[in-house]
Amino acid sequence: MPRRAASQMLRFIVVGGSIAGVACAYALQEAGHQVLVVEQGDGRFNSHGGIRSPPNMTRLLNHWGLGPAIARVSIKADRFTLRDGKSGEEFSPLVLHEKIMKALAADFLYMQHGALHAMFVEFAKNAGVQFRYNTEIVSVDPWKGMVITRKGAKLSADVIVGADGYRSVVRPVVVGPEGMKGVMDKRVSVNITVPTELMLEHKDLVKLTVSPEWSIWLGDDCAVHGLLTVDPQSFKKEYAIVMHVPMEGKRAQNSWARSQPLDEAFLKLDRFEPRIQKLVTLAQSMTPTSHTIYEPFDNWVHESGRVVLVGEAAHPLMPNGSHNAAMSIEDAMTLSTLFSLPATKSHTSVLLSAYEELRQPRCAATQVSELQKRDFICLPSGPEQQVRDDGLRDARARALLDWDEAEEEFLRDTWEEYIDIFAFDAREAVEDWWTKWGQAISCPHMPESRRELGREVLSCF
Repeated sequence: MPRRAASQMLRFIVVGGSIAGVACAYALQEAGHQVLVVEQGDGRFNSHGGIRSPPNMTRLLNHWGLGPAIARVSIKADRFTLRDGKSGEEFSPLVLHEKIMKALAADFLYMQHGALHAMFVEFAKNAGVQFRYNTEIVSVDPWKGMVITRKGAKLSADVIVGADGYRSVVRPVVVGPEGMKGVMDKRVSVNITVPTELMLEHKDLVKLTVSPEWSIWLGDDCAVHGLLTVDPQSFKKEYAIVMHVPMEGKRAQNSWARSQPLDEAFLKLDRFEPRIQKLVTLAQSMTPTSHTIYEPFDNWVHESGRVVLVGEAAHPLMPNGSHNAAMSIEDAMTLSTLFSLPATKSHTSVLLSAYEELRQPRCAATQVSELQKRDFICLPSGPEQQVRDDGLRDARARALLDWDEAEEEFLRDTWEEYIDIFAFDAREAVEDWWTKWGQAISCPHMPESRRELGREVLSCF
């Protein structure tokens, strides 16, 4: 990645040591800036929960040089398989055909949240990023570029990056009070991890300990999905399970760090096949997480041009979706690539506005589609569920055909949405933006706000 000239180096404070925050910190530091991460925790939390890295994310990790380290702690997916929750009948799979994955130039991977987070922390520290743990931010002064800690300390920077997640302190400063107003989701997302060595003791679970497929069981008003991950410490495989179950008046926690004893009634295990019941009860604990649904936010950048949102602070996606980590990694790549361009300090607000312009529409669409997909696999028993299941059964035979034998129309209908997501490259989006606006930004009379940019462009040619 190109680096800014030393004279144009900016000071960034990243509020929140999430994957989004640490990835941004690493990439901005590599771009030639000075970055401080402020995190309220002690930095020792290590989640074994599984995350998915689709090609649009894996491609960026490879670009940053994380590919070899990722390969040691990840599983390469070969298909996604939908199943009837009660009988285990296999519905239509999505086969990740070799030809299309080769064209995408990146794999679909599974890994543990803690593994990716630890990797970014290590890379960030090696790059020179400073970390300040056990430091809670309670307020932000956007005009002064200042954050204030619980103990009253004041920290200043040229740009403040809000990467403090679902319950962001920075978000209301940018978005306004509506930034914390939403509708409580009717379902709870539950993380469960099972060591594969326990699964090997049961013949009907052995296949799951070696299969690289992402399996999804469709239950009555609920769903389960599971995939293999690798513990980065022991390198032993674990099965990461996510359950989506009705809340039914029992509000879950908002923290990912606190687990509780397994509750079979709460998890609606009686709505699933015996194999799933056995699998889940091998675990000793679960981590249920509630979710507040927000309408996509239009503004990610404060009018001062000194505060910007990334990750779940900007686009709070449904927990445990397919693109939570991917959207955060794309945010980090977009922001850091913009701030590696041959621009000056005076262009900061323009670059932040460009970041918002490039990221907001894509993330808003993803917020909506992730919920729609979750609700699709969680349909309650009834006519709509029957239509869904019949459609999946009908598609199964065609889905299993080899790529060269499959019908072109079927492949197009199946893959069109995935290609839109998987083929996107955050770096190329910035390059396209720079091709359009770079000459105007390089103009000696470059306006300091994007609002003025349009009318000034012509004078630069």
